[in-house]
Amino acid sequence: MSAFLSTFASYLIKMIILVALGICGGFIGIKLRKSSDRKKGIDPLADTSSNE
Repeated sequence: MSAFLSTFASYLIKMIILVALGICGGFIGIKLRKSSDRKKGIDPLADTSSNE
């Protein structure tokens, strides 16, 4: 039973680390995309249609 719990804990820690890396990567990607768009002069709201 001890081997099962230690293996389960190991996989749980690995999963938590991978999820955290994925979330950080997503935030960094969004930040870099916004920075790149700002440098190119692209307006992110220009693609949305108006409600007229």
